[in-house]
Amino acid sequence: MSIARRVFAALAVAALAVTASPTAAGAAEDPAGVLHLTVTAPDGAPAQGTVTVVAADSSYDVSLLQLDESGQLSVALPGNDYKIAVSPAYGDPDQPDDALRQWVPGRTSWARAGTVRVSAGDTTDVAERLLAPSSSTVRARDAVTGAPVGGVCVFVDARRNPCGDAEVTVPPLVPGPQEVRVYTEGDSHLPRYATVTVAADGSGVAVVDLTPAAHVVSRVVDAATGAPVAGACVTVAPAGTGELPGDPGRYCSDATGAVRLDQLGAGSWNLFARPAGGSPYGAQWVGATGGTGDAKQARVVTLRAGQTVTVPAIRLDRAGVVTGTVTSAATGTPATSGSVTLAPVSGGSSPWGTELDAQGRYRIDWLGPYAWPLLFTTADNATQWSGGFALRGKAEPVTVRAGATTVYNLALRRGVLVTGRLVDPEGRPVVAELTVRNARTREVIGRTSDRDGEYALRVLGPQPVTVAWLWTPPFVSYAGWYDGAARAADATEVTVPGTGSLRLDVRVSRFPAS
Repeated sequence: MSIARRVFAALAVAALAVTASPTAAGAAEDPAGVLHLTVTAPDGAPAQGTVTVVAADSSYDVSLLQLDESGQLSVALPGNDYKIAVSPAYGDPDQPDDALRQWVPGRTSWARAGTVRVSAGDTTDVAERLLAPSSSTVRARDAVTGAPVGGVCVFVDARRNPCGDAEVTVPPLVPGPQEVRVYTEGDSHLPRYATVTVAADGSGVAVVDLTPAAHVVSRVVDAATGAPVAGACVTVAPAGTGELPGDPGRYCSDATGAVRLDQLGAGSWNLFARPAGGSPYGAQWVGATGGTGDAKQARVVTLRAGQTVTVPAIRLDRAGVVTGTVTSAATGTPATSGSVTLAPVSGGSSPWGTELDAQGRYRIDWLGPYAWPLLFTTADNATQWSGGFALRGKAEPVTVRAGATTVYNLALRRGVLVTGRLVDPEGRPVVAELTVRNARTREVIGRTSDRDGEYALRVLGPQPVTVAWLWTPPFVSYAGWYDGAARAADATEVTVPGTGSLRLDVRVSRFPAS
């Protein structure tokens, strides 16, 4: 390699510290080589846009690299095999179009991309010509009857979301297999992601089978008077689990109390009703004759594809308040960071509970007058249900009374400290998420994510658990279970002791996430 290129490589390594995002600690310190990329537009002119370079083993990545006016860039990289993505800017050079992202050489996805070897102390030259975007056609078909589905839409991004009757013309995309979201305007069928093969001459056609959605129809009324209640939102949860979704849903009662839930899949479900904010009514699991705070006592609604089921009126009772202070049993000090909820929190704040304040206090004023198991999740103690139990079925229910305030304080048990390393198949630290479930009930009893290849969380013991991991390096997702399992059924059970600590190192694998 020439002296000039060696000097450039040294300068590029210094600059790269600002823009690179290594996914493995110390990757940027590996001996560097230089990638020199030249990109031309479909007409042969220099291309504009941005470039992302990702190690094939996901150990390192650098993004938002700008092509210069000649369609070129040079970047220093640790020696490795890489995949390269180009997001062209056909209009404003500062507005690259990720929907037209192309992987070298002329591919449409990470999985189909080729690899480029960058060797330490050397320069690798790569030339890529962008493919001309082309249109394609999507036709939807009922998965049960085989009949054409009308009112179908194809979502590519916010700018590309066309709808049609018998068929839809998909806006121009890079030729090759492209994944799009197909749905119906009237919610008659369940949405799904489908692969459309885009042909360079625009002749690509995809026939997508859509499963008919099931529907639930009901009315929301005052339990005492039968008067309609507007603005109460109803959502579904898998029967008997109490596992509420990440949002309250969009199916809410109108002025007559009528509510219709669309976009439901076949299966057995419970209904959860939550009145609008400021309503005098309380939330409930919808029971056979009235509300309940226990998901296992809720009415089970069984649906088949395309079926509409009418559920008897949802009868709302007046709300009560539950409040209290959460402390650490070990120290007696308030737990100042955490939440009190009706279901496990998968990340961020939950719509099914409230946050603790700086004094460890909480207040929930929208629950119906029933006995509720409450879940306490804090930073420094094990996640636990009311009464200090690991499992919902053993929780001490907290009784809420209409128009009254129930005080429920809880001193949280610290639990067993579980720690370990999170590494990739080559033993390098990775950023990943862990979910710990009871091996018998499958309940979530703890979640954590690491930032430096080391994790720590507290779990109540003794109990048998399984540990699931999710690793999401750029452009790809991998998921599996400890120890080396691709399926939940093959996960290795681990016994969390009643006291002390547990060391559990987790090695992730390249099992594609479903």
